[in-house]
Amino acid sequence: MQMLKWFVGAIALLAVACGEVSETSTPVLRDGEGLVELPLVSTSAGRSYKLVGATFAITGPQNTSVTDTSAETVSVPLIAGAYSIQLNEGWHVERTDAPGVTVPVTLVSPNPMTFTLGEGETRPVRFLFKVPEDGTANVGIGVDTGGWISGTIQFEPYVGPLPADPPDYFAELRGKSVPFVINFESATVTRVDEYWSKRVLVETGPITFQFGGAPSAVLQQFASALRGLPLYFTLEGGSQGAGWVPMIHLQHPSGSFMMDLEVSRALVEVDSEGFPLMTPFSFNESNLTFIRQFMGNASGTVNNGTFSPR
Repeated sequence: MQMLKWFVGAIALLAVACGEVSETSTPVLRDGEGLVELPLVSTSAGRSYKLVGATFAITGPQNTSVTDTSAETVSVPLIAGAYSIQLNEGWHVERTDAPGVTVPVTLVSPNPMTFTLGEGETRPVRFLFKVPEDGTANVGIGVDTGGWISGTIQFEPYVGPLPADPPDYFAELRGKSVPFVINFESATVTRVDEYWSKRVLVETGPITFQFGGAPSAVLQQFASALRGLPLYFTLEGGSQGAGWVPMIHLQHPSGSFMMDLEVSRALVEVDSEGFPLMTPFSFNESNLTFIRQFMGNASGTVNNGTFSPR
């Protein structure tokens, strides 16, 4: 059976609008500044890809337009703080060994995307793309690449006045709408057939968590704490031609940062044997909760969701 494989192309930003910056130049930081590293070339599955013709707008404590995409990597000094970056229309992706030939890709990062920069910090910022490629599915235990979960979280407002002492850790999220993506470049897949239950167990490679919308210090803390962890989830088969996904739990080893995502309303296609298929599916009206140990939680509803198991 032939199916779609996905490989991640993690490609980012560029140079300041009013001058050229060489790949090897290292800007001198002034007091209060940090450095944003903007790689434009990414290697995945032995192939290199380059983001071409892109322009970006960075807004925050310092506003900057970024237009020079000739270098493979550029570095932009910015005043420390919380920022939003917009990838404007007009970009495309090429393989470095086939310049001039556009590669069909899907941008999975939120656009605009947020990031924070500390004083004296060097921060890589990357937009994530998926590159399609034909492959052969393994019907037993297999290792594959390129899944993601994305959507828009509508956080619930706080009932009653916000507490003042202690202050609400999640206050900046209450009532807000935030796009997000959880990305992973690889996944190990195991099919399990136990009596009445036919399920697929998935363990991903290291994840990347990204958010869009207005910059949020709280969400950036969650993104940093959960980055690099594996994600475990199960696809359950069904006898009526459709399966489902039990609750997904993600937790930092210390227990200080946690996320629960319930996508039980989603229906997963199954094969002729009743096993869930590893194909992308959409979901809506799903519950998501961020939990900060000893500091409460923030819950919301995810809509416009896409779940690509690998």
